[in-house]
Amino acid sequence: MRQDLSPKRLAQAAEKAFREGNYLEAVAGFKAAAAAYQEQGQAILASEMWNNCAVALVQLGQGEEALKVIQPTLPLLEAEGDLERLGIAYGNLASALEVCGRYEDAQDAYLRSAELLEKCGKADLRLHALKALSQLQLKQGKQLQALATFQAALEDAPRLSLQQKALKKLMEIPWKLLPK
Repeated sequence: MRQDLSPKRLAQAAEKAFREGNYLEAVAGFKAAAAAYQEQGQAILASEMWNNCAVALVQLGQGEEALKVIQPTLPLLEAEGDLERLGIAYGNLASALEVCGRYEDAQDAYLRSAELLEKCGKADLRLHALKALSQLQLKQGKQLQALATFQAALEDAPRLSLQQKALKKLMEIPWKLLPK
């Protein structure tokens, strides 16, 4: 990545590399964009780039490196009161923790992500956090918890696809069979 490009251009190039599956290039681009935003005094945008960098690192299976770039962004986003970016950052933190095999910590981070995203009215993003949590619970052999988490995700979803609506109906059956 060329250093004379604007942070926005660096970010766009990194996003393109990420979409194309060029994660190493994306990491370099997001790091360059973060540094450029930081140099301009735009700490929030720099934090966003660090979080994007972490997502690319997770795709490369580099969970520990991802943790190193995400964790410093959390206090800044918290101090700024940016609940949406903070909720997304906790989701990214959870993904990195999951890659590191720290499942209990990942579960806590997914729950924090969902809570923050609910507070700021981002039901679609909350759905993603709860779906990821449900998948983690399945991976841990916690089928009932996973079912309940996924059902909660579908309950609050703003719009459901036809497939999701059918799944929601199917998921109600086991709960109806339980004694009251």
